[in-house]
Amino acid sequence: MAWTELAAATLPGTDLRLYGAEDGVYMIRANGLELMNSRNHASEDLLGRMAGTLARASGKRDPQLLIGGLGLGYTLAAAAKALDGIGCITVAEISPDVVAWYGRYFEPAIFTERPPTPRIVAADVASWLIDAAAASYDVIVLDIDNGPRALAAESNDDLYSVEGLAALHAALREGGTVLLWSGFEAPDFAARAERARFAVTCEAVAIAERPGLSHYIYRLTRS
Repeated sequence: MAWTELAAATLPGTDLRLYGAEDGVYMIRANGLELMNSRNHASEDLLGRMAGTLARASGKRDPQLLIGGLGLGYTLAAAAKALDGIGCITVAEISPDVVAWYGRYFEPAIFTERPPTPRIVAADVASWLIDAAAASYDVIVLDIDNGPRALAAESNDDLYSVEGLAALHAALREGGTVLLWSGFEAPDFAARAERARFAVTCEAVAIAERPGLSHYIYRLTRS
């Protein structure tokens, strides 16, 4: 497939580039490595659907969901569909350019059913969590890397540290959940999460469109 570069953005230590193909497919690369594309998005659909379902199951009249990372918008769209009109979704995206790409390219071209207007902020999710009021969210989704190891931005390593996990813990309401997608098993991350007083499970997930890759969802629950 022939890709045409459409736009570029620079974060500290990271070179983000947006590409488009003649058939309308979009792709984002970070430092030359593919982060995501609009042809294969089953993992984002699954993660968003799981997050929205958990938020609905919280029993809250107005469940609050935070998504770290906007990407192409598929996680947001799936979460909004699962919430089915209730609650509120906040998306923290570290790159203002990615937010602009979403408004210019992704939302009008990809989504025929647009989610109710979410709150999209150009902010590092780690900094957003520190500034947020305590016990604000029922579900937090981390969709910013290919697992608990910095790829899209160097600052993400702080989020996966014990201190970052403690900030996640403080931002959750009682019984709330953090969901993190990973392309690899990370027992060291799970151990840090337990030190931050989370109950941790890891589920292997099969994705038919990417059978050769490993897929795991880490679920961190504030008990």
